[in-house]
Parts: sequence; C-alpha cells; structure tokens
Amino acid sequence: LSPSAPQLPTPQPRSSSAAPWTDDSWSSSSSPSLAMPRSIQYSEKYSDEIYEYRHVILPSEVAKVAPKSKLLSETEWRGLGVQQSRGWEHYAIHKPEPHILLFRRPLGTDPVTGKVTEVPNAQTVTAH
Repeated sequence: LSPSAPQLPTPQPRSSSAAPWTDDSWSSSSSPSLAMPRSIQYSEKYSDEIYEYRHVILPSEVAKVAPKSKLLSETEWRGLGVQQSRGWEHYAIHKPEPHILLFRRPLGTDPVTGKVTEVPNAQTVTAH
C-alpha cells in the first residue's frame, strides 16, 4: 500500500478580462469543497450616537493593489470591488491591518441617495 497525498484544487487559468480578486481563479471541478475563499468580507453594521460603522476585509489579491497610506474615495474603493450602499466614507486606516477598510456614515443616511435624511438624537459637537 502506498499512501497518496490529498488532491488540492489547482488554480485554473482565467480569462484576461477577469478581475484579479474574483473567485473563478480557485474553481476546481474535481474538488469544489476545497475551493479557497477569495471574496471580500463585510462586517455587520454597528453604531454610536452619530455614525453607523462597518469594516470590509479585502482578500490578499485585492489588498496587494490597494493604496495603504491614504483614505480611499468612493470611486477608488468601488474600483477595488467593494460593494455597499451609498453614503459610506472610508474614514480611517488601521496600520497593523491595512487590508481591513474602516467605513462610517451618519445615522439617518438614505442608502439609495447617500444623503442624510434625518439625524436621530442630533447633538451639536463643538471642537475646542
């Protein structure tokens, strides 16, 4: 009896039009249960009195091409493949984990228009 090594999925060639972060490069017809996840992950939303927040975890292929030392505009983060409703702002960089994008938007933001329609428990904040 000779021991045989388990068969791992082999990346399949992708078409030139495929984005580098799509899951199709890890598809395997012989072993679909072993396909490696390569998708953008989205947290649940959480909030304080002023904003709602969420974080987005980029897969390594996307993180490699994403700028790490600047906040991204909506056009830039959408260009990386991040998909979420309107009104979100990339507001902070967590340097130890630059592949995690931190987003916020004011409470009461209309997800279709991105405009703040109402501000629940509105408080005036004064900087000193």
